[in-house]
Amino acid sequence: MTPARRKQYMEDNPELNRLFKPKSIAVIGATESGEKAGGIIFKGLLRSGCALYPVHPHEKEIHGVKAYNRIEELPDGIDIGIITITADKAVVAAGKCAEKRIPYIIILAGGFGETGDEGRLMEETLKGVAENGGSRILGPNSLGIFVPERNLDTIFVEHGDRALAGGGSVAFITQSGSVGVEALGLASNTGFGLRAFVGLGNKCDLSELDFLRYFRFEKETNCLAFYLEDLSTGRDFLLEAAHVSVEKPVIVLKAGRTKAGSSAVSSHTGRLAGSDHVVSGAFRQFGIQRAMDDEELCDASKVLSSLPPASGNRVAVLTPAGGYGVMCSDYIESPQRGITLKMAELSNTTCRRIRQVVHPYASVSNPVDVTASADNNMIITSLDVLLDDAGVDIIVFIAFFAPRTITDELIDQLAVRTTQAEKPIISFTQYGPFTDKYLRRMYQKGIIGFPSITRTVRAARFLVERAEILSYMGN
Repeated sequence: MTPARRKQYMEDNPELNRLFKPKSIAVIGATESGEKAGGIIFKGLLRSGCALYPVHPHEKEIHGVKAYNRIEELPDGIDIGIITITADKAVVAAGKCAEKRIPYIIILAGGFGETGDEGRLMEETLKGVAENGGSRILGPNSLGIFVPERNLDTIFVEHGDRALAGGGSVAFITQSGSVGVEALGLASNTGFGLRAFVGLGNKCDLSELDFLRYFRFEKETNCLAFYLEDLSTGRDFLLEAAHVSVEKPVIVLKAGRTKAGSSAVSSHTGRLAGSDHVVSGAFRQFGIQRAMDDEELCDASKVLSSLPPASGNRVAVLTPAGGYGVMCSDYIESPQRGITLKMAELSNTTCRRIRQVVHPYASVSNPVDVTASADNNMIITSLDVLLDDAGVDIIVFIAFFAPRTITDELIDQLAVRTTQAEKPIISFTQYGPFTDKYLRRMYQKGIIGFPSITRTVRAARFLVERAEILSYMGN
């Protein structure tokens, strides 16, 4: 995608631009109460720099900002209307927002299609508002959006916003708000680069397809992660994903894989989940990488947004702890979900060069065990030698900081290699109660690491799968 074509596409889609880069926002149901959604959201939006228009039937001002008693009194030109009131009132408010030509409406309330016939009727009314009124609707039953870089946040529950404040390049689109915020909150403990969060909710209008198309061309986004319980846009989503996946990774966690899970999806969303075998085959055909749980979705998007695809499936393991090297080898040689990894065969030159810098009792075959007596120089020199070996496609580095000869300066040296090497380097570290702190610190310097061997090796598989997709999708 050329910069000119991307720019033209974004200019041709002003509604979605106004969603993520608004200049003015109305909050219907705004209040000074810190216990109500309207109060939490409005107070948070004060940091956004947007012109705010609180709507409350009885207040003259909220947090020092002039309040409007009726939606009809709002000025023209507002970009987003956030509706924080109950379902029945939200339907009426959405209609009035459309009459005011507010192009984008976010509805937080639940109690629609997921609750039965009465809720489905209200949801149909909202669809009519979107189809006939000229406004686009996100939701209902949505947590809205969160763009850390712009302090644009409509999420009214705790969601790790401070930990994610550094921003990033992953667009995270989720049908379930709770899955999204909890997954991201946990991922942020060890470092996660969020570009934007979108809570789809019940998808009465805007769907996964709209955001797949938008983030394909949004230049600050380089990876798209989806949690979906149903694919309401079906084949259109798959066809669009086929185009997106040759430019940016697309990872989908499709819930409702089993009979029980499918039944739960129907109860949760009021829609059918679809055949899981068909879903898996379609994802593979159209270049979508599949995650099986929320942790895997976050891990996959973390590694795919940060490291280059692997040129092959040959993995070298560098470790100061022999036992972890053995376990890592086992996981590498155990095929999972059709993505095969294998232990790289190190060249004689590689083994000889490593032997020259490590202790005599170290093991220089793969896995390379430099032992806990190694120092920073032994480790980094060995890493450089592995990077030079043409028979190595991926390096798993087991980073331990408990041995006295291995110091925190290793982090800076590792960061240079990770961010500059053409081969992906994935780190695994554990340091007791300090593990999350070290992983977060490493992430901030560009080192992609995980707190378990299984997650580290799984991340390597995603990089290999990404390369395979680029190959057979014709890139």
